[in-house]
Amino acid sequence: MSQHLKGILITVLGVIILSPDSVLIRLANADGWALLFWRGLAYALGVAIITGVVYRSQSIKVCRDIGKGGLLIGLLAGISTGTFLFAIEYTSIANTLIIISTSPVMIAIVAWIMLKEKVSLVTLVSMAIVFIGIYIVMSENFGGSGLKGDVYALITSIMMGVTFTLTRKYKEVDMMPVNIVGGLVAAGIALVFVDSLTISTNAMIYIVATGVILSISFTLIVIAPRYIPAAEVGMIMPLETVLGTLIAWVVINEVPSTNALIGGSIVIVTLFLHTWYSTKLAKNL
Repeated sequence: MSQHLKGILITVLGVIILSPDSVLIRLANADGWALLFWRGLAYALGVAIITGVVYRSQSIKVCRDIGKGGLLIGLLAGISTGTFLFAIEYTSIANTLIIISTSPVMIAIVAWIMLKEKVSLVTLVSMAIVFIGIYIVMSENFGGSGLKGDVYALITSIMMGVTFTLTRKYKEVDMMPVNIVGGLVAAGIALVFVDSLTISTNAMIYIVATGVILSISFTLIVIAPRYIPAAEVGMIMPLETVLGTLIAWVVINEVPSTNALIGGSIVIVTLFLHTWYSTKLAKNL
């Protein structure tokens, strides 16, 4: 098996494993802050176990070596874990996943601001089309309660853009232990606002499942760029939007709205074509 094929398979597997996450959060059906605490803790513990298996006696050293850059990335990742959960709570799964799938556009914007990277004409046109798609998705909730969840999803996408840009800035940082920080930050934030940490046994089963899913999927997605360009990883990521929406449709009968289907199609097709073009262009350089 070639290195390139291995990278693609690792990414696809990571995305497939991640896809049921949103539905499991919905099925847990518990207080948002309590869910965030246990989800963050389960995620941190899961990644810590994987880190211990991978690095063995070097685990503590690897965790210490993330430095200030890793702590900052972990802080932002922890915050986005919370905004994602509340997006699921207040709006549809389809809307949440579609809006979050725009993170590659947010990365380009943040990189332009923070790293002074030039933005190509193709990227600018893609951004415009993607924002039209987002507007279509969100427009059905204007003036309604679902808008709050859409905004949380948009904040999550922006935070992911900042986090990924910082990851590029601090290239030496190992993202595996950084994910432990992210989980602990999410749990810490929840601990400040939660009224009670008590949740049902049924909810706890779902939350433990999300911790396992997040730990394994993000470990695979973080490993994938070792074998294929990050742009190709990004090209595969929108698959989660499609699979996650389908799982929600089948498992909990959450049918995507017409606006979500139209706007989501615009966003996903645009992102796929832009990433495909960028990858092809990079290979020709």
